[in-house]
Amino acid sequence: MLGRVSMKSMLKSFLVSFMIIIVAVIIYVIFARTSPITSQKEDNIDYPLVETIKLISKENTINIMAYGEVISAKIIKVKYRDKGRIIKVGKNINNGALLKKDDFMFEVDSFNIKNDLQDKYLSKKIIALNIKKLNSKIETGLLRREELITQSNIIKKQLNKKLANKNNVFSEKSIDEHRMSLSLKEEKLIDNKELTNSFVMEVETYKEEVEKLNNTIVRLNNDLKETKVFAPYSGYISQLNMEVGKEISSNEVLAELSASDALEVKFSIGGVDYHKLNKFTNKGIGANINIKWLVGSKYYKSKAVINRIDGLINREIAGINLYADITPQSSDIPLGAFVEVNLKQLVSSKSILVPLSSVFNNEFIFIIKNGRLQKQKIKIISQESNGILIEDDGLSGKNIAVTRLSNMQDDMQVNILAP
Repeated sequence: MLGRVSMKSMLKSFLVSFMIIIVAVIIYVIFARTSPITSQKEDNIDYPLVETIKLISKENTINIMAYGEVISAKIIKVKYRDKGRIIKVGKNINNGALLKKDDFMFEVDSFNIKNDLQDKYLSKKIIALNIKKLNSKIETGLLRREELITQSNIIKKQLNKKLANKNNVFSEKSIDEHRMSLSLKEEKLIDNKELTNSFVMEVETYKEEVEKLNNTIVRLNNDLKETKVFAPYSGYISQLNMEVGKEISSNEVLAELSASDALEVKFSIGGVDYHKLNKFTNKGIGANINIKWLVGSKYYKSKAVINRIDGLINREIAGINLYADITPQSSDIPLGAFVEVNLKQLVSSKSILVPLSSVFNNEFIFIIKNGRLQKQKIKIISQESNGILIEDDGLSGKNIAVTRLSNMQDDMQVNILAP
């Protein structure tokens, strides 16, 4: 009886132990399946993931984009050189209007000029009559002189004949009378010469006055012509300051006329772009640029050539102004239009464009070698809108990290993110 009880007790103990072992195995299996992978696989997950790209050397361009406006290289201030009153204005005289060469602009009252011209012509006519009278007197005087000379010569012959007579046929009284007569003729001849010369001098004076009058008449006729003002060339009118009835002062600015065939783009470059400009040949002078502008909902395009650069940096824009001739001149582009400017130049040496995120402190990048970061110094050519342009320096073909980490350092081990 005791033996049976003992056997039952042993069997019960065995079953309990077996159940415990089974439960333990099940728990172990479950734990093993849900536990992290050990050793090397566990270690790899701890390294940071980085994205990489392969560097490729090729032809690249330095690009500058700026904004500017269309101006005219030839602008005059429309003035009238004397004071007066505007009596007429052209039909198409408005701010922004396009005038053609020789289009009528305005007219100033010419009443005073015409009166002055009439006075000068009248003075000239009076002088001409006076000269005619004087010439008549001169002619009469010259005839009288010839007569006096003839009479003097006759008396001289008679006197000489009497003096040559040795027989004393002629009395002293007769000889004295001849001498007196000759003396009177000579005095009259002298008076005649003086009077005639005075007439001649008076005529010369009148002639000088006529010459002055002629010069004045030429000037007045020119002034009369200039009371009507015409456009000296085709262009756009602005700063309009004229109307019928307006009293104007001498050299008052009445408008500005900007030549339509001398349009150019004025644009500014500063900051990083100014540094780029220094890398261009002749600082961009002579370089071709592309421009475009918007009219309504349509974009227009044209080309221009940089012809000059301001000598001083403009502090207001922290940069410098450049000017470019629009070639060819386009009738589609209006004066004052806001334009976008694109300037490009091919880099002469081999270069690589890298993402902005891959460059640190504008000094170095990280190359990936054997799963580790290697710091590599770089030489920056320019910063572009789509990245940073650097010199090749044997970097072509190498892989670099483009992921920025907070603790990146030289020889740091990383995992490469699969593409």
